[in-house]
Amino acid sequence: MAAESPRADASAWCRPLFEGTQLSMLVCDPVSQEILDVNDAILDLLGYTRGQLLAMRLPDLYARGGQEPGELGPAACRLHSHARRIAGADGDNHHAILQRCAIDHGGRDAVLVVLQDVTRHVEAEGELRAIQNELHRAQALAMIGNWIWDAASDSHVTSSPEGYRILGFRPEDAPVPTAEIYARIHPDDRALAESARERALHDPDYKYDIEFRLIRPDGEVRWLHSVAEVKYDAAGRAVKMLGLVQDVTERRRAEDNVRRLAYYDAVTALPNMNLFEREVEDRLAQLRRGAGRGRSPARLACLIVDLVRFRDVNYALTHMYGDVLLALVADRLAAAIGQAGVVARCDSRFPIVLDGADEDEARRWAQHLLRALEAPFAVAGISYEIGARIGIALAPLQGLDYHTLLRKADIALYQAAGIARNVAVYVAEDDPHTPDRLSLIGDFRAAIEAGQIQLFCQPKVAMASGEIVGAEALVRWVHPDKGCIGPETFMPLIEATDLIHVLTRHMLESSIAQCEAWRAQGVLLPIAVNLSARDIAALSLSEHLRELLERHGSCAGLIGLEMTESSLMQNPAESIAELERLSGMGFRLYIDDFGTGYSSLSYLSRLPVDVIKIDHGFTMQLIDDARAAAIVKSTVHLAHDLGMSVVAEGVSNVRIWDALHALGCDEAQGFYVAAPMPAGQLLDWARASPYHLQGEHACA
Repeated sequence: MAAESPRADASAWCRPLFEGTQLSMLVCDPVSQEILDVNDAILDLLGYTRGQLLAMRLPDLYARGGQEPGELGPAACRLHSHARRIAGADGDNHHAILQRCAIDHGGRDAVLVVLQDVTRHVEAEGELRAIQNELHRAQALAMIGNWIWDAASDSHVTSSPEGYRILGFRPEDAPVPTAEIYARIHPDDRALAESARERALHDPDYKYDIEFRLIRPDGEVRWLHSVAEVKYDAAGRAVKMLGLVQDVTERRRAEDNVRRLAYYDAVTALPNMNLFEREVEDRLAQLRRGAGRGRSPARLACLIVDLVRFRDVNYALTHMYGDVLLALVADRLAAAIGQAGVVARCDSRFPIVLDGADEDEARRWAQHLLRALEAPFAVAGISYEIGARIGIALAPLQGLDYHTLLRKADIALYQAAGIARNVAVYVAEDDPHTPDRLSLIGDFRAAIEAGQIQLFCQPKVAMASGEIVGAEALVRWVHPDKGCIGPETFMPLIEATDLIHVLTRHMLESSIAQCEAWRAQGVLLPIAVNLSARDIAALSLSEHLRELLERHGSCAGLIGLEMTESSLMQNPAESIAELERLSGMGFRLYIDDFGTGYSSLSYLSRLPVDVIKIDHGFTMQLIDDARAAAIVKSTVHLAHDLGMSVVAEGVSNVRIWDALHALGCDEAQGFYVAAPMPAGQLLDWARASPYHLQGEHACA
C-alpha cells in the first residue's frame, strides 16, 4: 500500500468552494507554476479573463517580475502565506496576502493559492506613516516635541524624535527618570521648574506653562518652553502629565537682541534713555513709598556728565573715532560708579542716577567722576584730553518724577557753564526755563506790538564834573497781569531765539526815538544799547542802524552800542570788521562787563572801542577786596593808555564813588547815582538831582 501523500485531496471540496466563495483563488502546477484553474472572484479582483489567466504562470502576476522559488514543492505549501504585490490587468498593483497549500486537482499534484486583498489596509498604513512622518517633520521644524510623565514610575517617555532631541536623550534611553531630566535644568531655573510641576500636580486649576534653560550633554544651554496638563484617576490622584516642549532659544535670542536695541546704546553698551528712565522711575517709586516711614532718609541724585570738547574729535577724526572716545569714556564712568547707581548715554552726555545720595555725596561723586576722566584717552594714535561739566539735581528736594529731575540736572549743567565751574547743583532762582517764563516767551512778540516792552534808562555821570553824560538803555516788560518784569526773567530764553533780534531792533528804535524827543526839548543825551553776540553776528546790523537813523532823522553820535568781551571773541575777525563799520558811521562803542570774559589784549588793541565798562562784580568789591581794587586800577590805566574812557557799573555808595574817583575813573553808573527809570522820566529826575545835564555838542 502506498504511503499517504502530504497533499490534500481537494477533488471533493475545491470545486464547490470555487463556485460559491468570495475569496480570490487559483490553482497552479507546483513545478511549472502554470495556472490550472481560477474562480470568478479572482477575475473580478484582477480584471483578467479566464482565458488570459489560464495562459499565465503564477509569477507573471507578481508586480515588477518578482519570482517565487523555482518549484512549489510539498514543503513550501503547508498553509504557507506571504504578502506580495499582484499586478492587475489595468496595470494597477494590489497588495495581497497569498496563502498556499498543496492539493489534488483532478488526479494531479497542484497548489491552491488564496489571495486576500489588503490593498486598502496597506494604503491606510502608508498614509498613517506619511502623516506621522509629516508630524515629526513639522515638530522638527517648529522644534516641538511631546512628553509623558508617568506617576507610577516617576519617569518620562516620548514618541517624538524631536522630543528626544530637545531633551537631549536617545530613544533607547526611555523611560528617563524625572530626576535625571531635572538634573539637566539650569541651576538658576531648577527651583522654578520643580515648583511649577508640584503645583500642577496638586492644583487642578493651575496651568503648567513655563520657560527654563536646559543644559544639553554637549554643554550647550537651550531655552525651552513647556506646557502640560495633568490626568487624574477616579480618586483624584495625578497619574500622568501630557506635555509639549519647544526649543525657543532663537526666539529668546531675538528678544534679547530686540531688548538690547531698545534699551542699550550700541556704541557704549550702556543703558540708553529708555532704560535709564525706567531705572530712575523705579527708584523714584520706591522713594515715594519709603518716605516718612521711619527709615533712613530716602533720596537719590541725578547727574548729567557733559563732554565739553567732544565735537573736536568728531570734526578732526570723524564720527568713527568719536564713537571710540565715547566708549572709552563710558568704560571709565561705569567703572567709577560701579554698583552705586546707573550710568546711561545720550549723545555726548552721560546721565547718572546715584542711590541714596544727598547734595554733599553727589558733589563728592561728581569730583570723583571728573578725576576719572582726567587721564588722557588714546584715540587714533593721539593722546586726547577731554573736559567735562556735571549738573546735579536731587530727589525729593527738587522733584519726584523723572522728567522734572532730568530737566533740572540739565539746567544745572548750563548753570555750571554760566558760572565757569565744572560742577553745579540746580538752583531754582537761577532757572530761566520755568513754565511761567516759557509762557511769557510765547507772548513776547505780541507784547512788543502792544507796547508792553518799554525803554528804561539808568543815567551815567562824569565823576569829575558831575554832568549827566548819557544813559544805558534797559528793557522792562510792563505786563498787564504780572506787573513790571525784569530782563533776568525772560532774557536767557530770548537770547537763544530770533526774538533777540526783534528785541534789539525795538530797543534801538525806542532809544533813537527817545533821543530825538529829548533833542526836541533842547537836550542832547546819548543812550547806549546792549547788543548780544547774535546781534553782532548778524551781517545786516550796520545797515539796519543806517535805516533807523534815516527814518528818524537822527545821528549816530546819540547812540552807543555795548558789547561783552565774550560776544566779540566768538568770531574776532568778523566782529572787528563790523565794529569798524559802526565806528565809521559815528556810533560810540563800549566793551561791557570788562574782565568777566576771555580778554585778549592783542584784540583789544585792534578794536575800535571808545569806552570800557568795569563790571559791577569788581566795583562792588573795590573797598573790601584788594585784588578787586588792583583789577579796577589796572583797567583804568589800561583804558586810558589805549585812548579809551572808563565807566564803572554798580556804584552803590559814596565810598565806592570816592575810591573810583581817586583811581581816575571817568564815569559812574549805579544806584548811588540813580536807579533805572522809565526813559520818559529821566529829564524830570535830572532837573531834581544834584547832577546837571551836559551842554549841547556836535552830532556825528
